Amino acid sequence: MATERLFEAQALLSLGDGTPEGVQGEHVTHAAELGDPVAIEVLERLGVWLGRGLASLSAILDPQIFVIGGGASEASEFFLPSAKASLADRIIGRQHRPIPQIRVAELGNKAGIVGAADLARLKFSSVN
Repeated sequence: MATERLFEAQALLSLGDGTPEGVQGEHVTHAAELGDPVAIEVLERLGVWLGRGLASLSAILDPQIFVIGGGASEASEFFLPSAKASLADRIIGRQHRPIPQIRVAELGNKAGIVGAADLARLKFSSVN
């Protein structure tokens, strides 16, 4: 079992440049999509930490919804369930307010560039 886990971790490292620093999020997402158990576990743990962070933000901002965009949204099927569970478990005052939703941006990884283009459009259209 331990040898199998080591082999799986080494396979994940090989997707980058052979070092932990060389492994990018897209590598982990791709490996998870192929069924790599280490990659799936990494993304599930990411979801737990994301949920904890969102619970802290909820205490300050009291939002109704969090929207996840960018490249991370492509791995949402792996981290979103654990993020939602972690948020629900950690949120302060859940007896007095609803738990915020966590959703994936409809534009996914293109959300940032579309938003930047829209801002530029608004800025330049107001110049005239």
